Formats: sequence, C-alpha cells, structure tokens
Amino acid sequence: MNKWKRLLDVRGTKYAYLGLAMIANLVWVLLFFSGVDWFILNYADITQGLDTTLMLGVFLGALTIAFFITQIANDGRGVTYGLYGGFAGMLIAVLATYASGLLAALVGLMAILGGFNGGTLGEGLRRVRQQKK
Repeated sequence: MNKWKRLLDVRGTKYAYLGLAMIANLVWVLLFFSGVDWFILNYADITQGLDTTLMLGVFLGALTIAFFITQIANDGRGVTYGLYGGFAGMLIAVLATYASGLLAALVGLMAILGGFNGGTLGEGLRRVRQQKK
C-alpha cells in the first residue's frame, strides 16, 4: 500500500508537467471520440468493433502522452504523471460513455492503465540512459 501512496503523491513532481499530462489526456480523449463519432456518422454501414476501438485508442493515447511527459520531465516521477493524466482521461471517457455501463468502466480503466504503462516505459528508458552515462 505504501508504494501506491508514493505513486499518487504529487510532492516532488513538476506541476506544469502534471497539468500538461492531464490537459493532453483530456484533449486526446475528446479528439479521439470526436473522430470516432465522425466515422460513425459517415460510414455507419461498415462500422464494427467500436468498443475495442475506443478502449485501444484511449489506451494508446494515454500511453504515448505519459511516455513523452516522462521523457520531458526527466525527474523519476513518470508513473505519477501517467496516473494523473490517466485519471483526467478517465473522467472524460466515463462522462462521454456513461450510458453504456460496462463500456464506460472499461474505457476509463484503459486510460489509467495506459498512463501507468507509459510512465513505466518512460522511466525504464530514462534509467537505461542514465546507466549508459
């Protein structure tokens, strides 16, 4: 439990990057959902697998954002940036899909897991670069 408290503790983070991670995830989820909505409106007859598309898109977006924020911040707190960015993405994803029940929970979970994985990958790469120096 102590490890999770440390990951969620914002002390030692750079607040600008924390805010950037949250805003970037908000923007990504809104743009991605808008793109999926446009695709449904224009190509409704061939649209299939939207649940998987939403989960994968939110996951990969959160992963990419967390990875880049971790590389830019370079302070050893990349997982924290990823988790808080994922929470922000989860908020918008759940609000956009709340009528779907389980889909809302799954898409929201993908935002958090993407942020966690992106932060973890970014920290791993950062440590490898530090060891090479």
